[in-house]
Amino acid sequence: MRRTAEGRRRRCIRRRRFEASWARDWRRGGVGVLDDSKVRDCHGHTGAVVEHLRLSGARIARIMHPPGQRIEPHGHDWPGLTLYRMGAYEELADDGSSMALDGPSVVFQPAGAAHADRIAAAGLETLSMTFDPDWIPANVRRLLPGRTCWRAGGGLAVAARRLAQVWLASNDDDTLRTTTVQFLVAMFTRQEAPSQPRWMRIVDAALAEERSTSAIAARLECHPAWLARAYRAWRGEGMGETVRRRRVERATVELRTSTAPLADVAAGCGFCDQSHMNRAFRAVLGRTPLDVRREAPLLAPLMQPV
Repeated sequence: MRRTAEGRRRRCIRRRRFEASWARDWRRGGVGVLDDSKVRDCHGHTGAVVEHLRLSGARIARIMHPPGQRIEPHGHDWPGLTLYRMGAYEELADDGSSMALDGPSVVFQPAGAAHADRIAAAGLETLSMTFDPDWIPANVRRLLPGRTCWRAGGGLAVAARRLAQVWLASNDDDTLRTTTVQFLVAMFTRQEAPSQPRWMRIVDAALAEERSTSAIAARLECHPAWLARAYRAWRGEGMGETVRRRRVERATVELRTSTAPLADVAAGCGFCDQSHMNRAFRAVLGRTPLDVRREAPLLAPLMQPV
């Protein structure tokens, strides 16, 4: 225990020294400018792109993918940071590694790194920032890996959800740059999230059936409070949040592929009523079900032929 605590203390000291170092570097350095003339394709995204905000050296966009979309290997001209919002997909890197992502997670892609994606039946929505490397301090740029890198679950997933809230709520260049740089430092200086607990498959299957925390804990022979804390610590969201997100995922597919009344969609996807569905959509996506239905034409050209 003493060794573990001492190790955490030393990592914390190193991280604080590094943050102080990049702050000094920032004050001395210049500011990158996102000049589209430097690259062939200013976005380079393969989904339906809704631009959210353009900064001095970065661009934030919401990227939507229909269920079943298959994206062939491709690269981006700018480095990119992708924050998970909902859905599920498999990310395949150019070194042959792959990762299935179906919950809070983050992916970093360096400029030019080839990667492919396989979108699952729930579709996918992410929030993506592409940035000029000069937009961040030089010593933080040196932390960035030269290959696609992902992190799923754990404290970093929680931090990624907070970062997404900042990206959506603020339009101040300095605020967005500071929070993004702090996140990048944490992403590439913290230890990776622990491996998936052995009981996670059982919990996932039970949550798909919308079982209660108490019922799942009884099956695992553990205390409900312990299970709730352990699940949130590993997944990056609470068990109730997972159930709500999956309902929103099912409703999103139904809204974009049918003309069923909103009340019928709500009832069919596990919501108490239409107002319950509205609250869930605002909590997960920041938009209403009607907004999501109106986005269907953006995704139609990307639908895979049956």
